[in-house]
Amino acid sequence: MAFELKMPKLGESVTEGTIGKWLKQPGDKVNKYDLLVEVQTDKVNTEIPSPVAGTLKEVKVEEGQTVPIGTLLAVFDTADGEATAQPSAPAAPQRASQQPQPQAAAPQAPKPSQPGGAQAPQGPGAPAGRGPSAPEGAAPLPTRAAPPPPQSPSPASQSSAAATATAERPDLSDVRATPAVRKLASEQGVDISQIEGTGLGGRVSRKDVEDFIAQRQSSRQQPATRVVQAQPQAQSQSAPVRQAPVPSLSGDELVPLSQMRRAIANNMVQAWSAPHAHAVMEVDMTDLMRYRERVRGEFQEREGFDLSPAAFIAKAVVEALRTVPSVNSSWTDQGLIRHRELNLGYAVALGEDGLIVPVIKDADGKSLAGLMRSIRDVVDRAKARRLTLDDLSGGTFTLNNTGPLGTVVSSPIVPPGQAAILSSESIRKRLVVTDEDAIAIRQMMNIVIGFDHRVVDGSTAARFLTAVRDWLQTTGASVPVY
Repeated sequence: MAFELKMPKLGESVTEGTIGKWLKQPGDKVNKYDLLVEVQTDKVNTEIPSPVAGTLKEVKVEEGQTVPIGTLLAVFDTADGEATAQPSAPAAPQRASQQPQPQAAAPQAPKPSQPGGAQAPQGPGAPAGRGPSAPEGAAPLPTRAAPPPPQSPSPASQSSAAATATAERPDLSDVRATPAVRKLASEQGVDISQIEGTGLGGRVSRKDVEDFIAQRQSSRQQPATRVVQAQPQAQSQSAPVRQAPVPSLSGDELVPLSQMRRAIANNMVQAWSAPHAHAVMEVDMTDLMRYRERVRGEFQEREGFDLSPAAFIAKAVVEALRTVPSVNSSWTDQGLIRHRELNLGYAVALGEDGLIVPVIKDADGKSLAGLMRSIRDVVDRAKARRLTLDDLSGGTFTLNNTGPLGTVVSSPIVPPGQAAILSSESIRKRLVVTDEDAIAIRQMMNIVIGFDHRVVDGSTAARFLTAVRDWLQTTGASVPVY
């Protein structure tokens, strides 16, 4: 039997992927779950396992090609009928084989006078004939509800209704979904066989069911909303082209946008739609840097890598978020969401390729050494393109450590879904007038907060910066590394 492998959906905002390398070649025998192909997206690189066992017959997308989600990638000759792992291929023959049964049983039913009784034997063909309404799932529900109106208590009508339901709904064992997802679909009155799964091998996820329900409700209750919103969206997308014409000059070279660069551009446009404000504060890092020099040798010997000032800054941010928890929030039209979890995004520069922000989960539960290990881990894996989607999700606040790049003051943009971001600038020796009116050489650093002014006010931002500064200047040098 033939099995078609399609490009799976690899994340909420991922719409396409680039084939990096085929790990198997046409003619190779493949076991189930063998790694098959490397796929690169704007967020992560991942390896897709084979959902079936068999022989790789044909590769449809060559290495280096970028294709949208759902594109046919390869065809297999499967062993022992394992093509049933993807419901889209075998579903049509099964429904076709079941189709004659309701047609034969329909004349024996107690002659329903309503149109629903006549439509029931059509089975899966009915949604296809209804055109655009079929994917929204609205058509099958009235069909299943059609038998009760004739009010016939006879067993014959009950068996006819059962046959109708069987004709319309294929064997749900062919649908790949967890018991929890099946239960959710059943509770919401949704035929799970009508939902196109976006998971690996066509698996139906909880979000697929929720999106299906939301789409159905919006199509029924607010049919005109999309038309009203479509015009402003089209205008906003075309506006940059009109406002920023690009002159054609001799020697110009067009550099195609990478997936990551395009994703960064889209995210920044979305992020900048929030009203931004910034505040800057100086921090005297002299005592903390001396403390770091005392402990870094032992840390290097024990861990195998250096104790960076970034670990101290991350710890200061964590403690400041405890002091000013309103900064660890998100804006919604319904209200502000205060996050209990403290997941610290840590921006990593990838040179000309752009930047990426992996997330250190539960940062408030880590020691200095724990934060340093986490920073080192996400930086190494980001530069090696080995991050997973889970590494990039769930951030509640972002730290942008631009100091190693040599900047003194920057204006960071708040990531979408967060309330603020902090940039730690380069640490430099400067002449400073002390509280005793003496002139001293001190190691100074600027910290900059960018914040969404809908969520955070200037006074709150200043309190947060003060909390970061005070921890670095006073507490930091007395905090144990482990």
